[in-house]
Amino acid sequence: MTKSETPRLHVSRPPLSDAALRVRARGSQAALVALLTLGAAAILLPFAWMILTSFKTPAEAYTWPPVWFPAQWSLENFRLLFEAIPFAKMFFNSLWTSVVIASLNILTAAPAAYAFARLRFPGQNLWFGSHLLSLLIPWQVTIIPVFLLIRALGWYDSYTALILPSVASGFTVFLLFQFFRSLPRSLEESVLIDGGSWFTALIHIALPSARGAIAAAWIFSFLGNWQSFIWPLIVLQSSDKMLLPVGLLSLQNQFSVNVPQLMAGATLSTLPTVIAYMFVQRYLTDAAITSGLKG
Repeated sequence: MTKSETPRLHVSRPPLSDAALRVRARGSQAALVALLTLGAAAILLPFAWMILTSFKTPAEAYTWPPVWFPAQWSLENFRLLFEAIPFAKMFFNSLWTSVVIASLNILTAAPAAYAFARLRFPGQNLWFGSHLLSLLIPWQVTIIPVFLLIRALGWYDSYTALILPSVASGFTVFLLFQFFRSLPRSLEESVLIDGGSWFTALIHIALPSARGAIAAAWIFSFLGNWQSFIWPLIVLQSSDKMLLPVGLLSLQNQFSVNVPQLMAGATLSTLPTVIAYMFVQRYLTDAAITSGLKG
């Protein structure tokens, strides 16, 4: 050892006692609970404000400082909502078109995703790359070309113009592709050995195992189309075909807006999304979703 070098001291820390470890664990748990509580409050408070405002009068909605609860609970805003716009018709239009588009997304994406995950064919990387590329192109870029094509085909102001451009979804294909790729090949090989085809393996093995992924993809597509505004506003003109997000816009004009009435419409418009989530929740949390990954 030279004179310029100094000896290094190694100080060993005593191990923490069980009590100290429990305190640290409780502190981490408390911090996590506090963080999740703040996140839940940030999400739920706007919904609570929306629902409570739908029962207020316009004067209470504009009161400052704001009040949370109405002085008198009333359904007047909901009655005025149905008188101002054909809410039931718009609600039904949005509901059935969203269900159809989401279901067609799964119908077209599942075979494509399974083919990309399991089969080998010429141009596979090119076709799969085109699906990924569709995720990178902003939808605003394609609005004008797709609209010109829709008008040239004579589909303007029709449900075909609303539904057909949304049938294929690169995001849904990619989501299902990731799940199908994780499935063990031994599950499908048993079908192929018995003389079945890849299509038989898709129907009887892949799709039942992918219930959770399909439910997630379906709910994403449903929510995206349920709240769609720009495209229905562009391609639909008839009032009997108008969707709910576009109809709610008509509740406000250039000079004023009835906030409680608008919140009443927004409150009713959230019901299908909640019901749809409750319907697919058991598929998202079902333990059988991962049964294909178990030995």
